[in-house]
Amino acid sequence: MDEIYLKDFLCDITEKDYCNYKLHFAKESENGAPLDAYLNGMDEWKYWNRWSNGTRDFNRKFIFSLIQFYPENDTWLFGGIWEVDSLNQEELKKVESQGWGFIYNIELTDMYKNLIGRLKVKYTHNIRNGRNKMEEFYPHLILKEIMPEPFHGTAFPGYKNLHLSFRQMSLIMERDRPEWRTALQLPGIYVLTDTCTGKRYVGQAGGAGGIWQRWKDYVVSGHGGNKNLEKLSKEYIAKNFTFTLLEIVPSGLNDELFQRESYWKNVLMTRNSSFGYNEN
Repeated sequence: MDEIYLKDFLCDITEKDYCNYKLHFAKESENGAPLDAYLNGMDEWKYWNRWSNGTRDFNRKFIFSLIQFYPENDTWLFGGIWEVDSLNQEELKKVESQGWGFIYNIELTDMYKNLIGRLKVKYTHNIRNGRNKMEEFYPHLILKEIMPEPFHGTAFPGYKNLHLSFRQMSLIMERDRPEWRTALQLPGIYVLTDTCTGKRYVGQAGGAGGIWQRWKDYVVSGHGGNKNLEKLSKEYIAKNFTFTLLEIVPSGLNDELFQRESYWKNVLMTRNSSFGYNEN
């Protein structure tokens, strides 16, 4: 199938209009992930588009915003078209004194508002600055998908495909997603993986709440009460760890849980300090 370029789909924005737009590739930074901000609500997502670091980047009438969609490589979620009113003078005085950026007064326009959170764009954006002139990048954006509803979080993928970053699991827990909570209130065996070192921790969940409650313990504390994980900071764990379900243990019997947990520890060699965080 031939690729469809975004410029050929959003026909209300013509080439002569490009000079009125800045294209905002909102990327993950020390301030967090823009997709998380979007999922937290439009007020938080609006702030991501109000702020410019160091220079007056949003110096055109409109901002065409794209959200880095971290579940998929080189994918961006349409985040709306914002009209730039002016620099916020009160905030400007504060930030200029600190020398770290500019805050703008902006408002979301109605243009393509029905596609916010639904339209996915494919593009590899390799440069550091994410606030770019539209004419330099927009013609190369490829329409990847239009979802029937706005993205509201990762859907439960089934027990055989359950592998999430700490950040993704935290968002699911914070929103208390009912389909996830219901599915995970079962006993089972899981593995936490340190993506920085490759080391793993195998655990079991057999108490009230099952996998859901056990993983929630990690989201709250970072270490979940495990000695070797307590040596790591919560910030490190939140940045580098993933959750993976290895198997559901339908009976929930303690003997079977311990047997299956021991089996996976042996398979993944997580009792070896070079490969894992399990002590026994």
